[in-house]
Amino acid sequence: MISSGYKLKIIPSLRDFKVFYRDNFLFIKTKENGLLSSRVGVVISQKNSRLATKRNAIKRLIYRFFQENRVFLDNFNPPSDFLVIILVTAFNLKEHKNILMQKLKNVISI
Repeated sequence: MISSGYKLKIIPSLRDFKVFYRDNFLFIKTKENGLLSSRVGVVISQKNSRLATKRNAIKRLIYRFFQENRVFLDNFNPPSDFLVIILVTAFNLKEHKNILMQKLKNVISI
């Protein structure tokens, strides 16, 4: 699991965030944070997955991805907050896990 220093506490105001990546599957926004390292936050609407256990599994998967690719967060200049928003409704982790990982790999290679 990613350490708490790299986790972004979700805040209600998203107006300061700018679009970093947009797809029909996920949406990533970014904002400079003025800290020494970048942080990641994940938002999954209850409309996308009714069960909190499924939403939490998706969040853990995304946080684990960024933990394994922490070099991206450490080397991103200037340090920023990344907000990952899952857009797919009725998200099925078993079916879409590979697609999600591939999309995230494409994002960090930009």
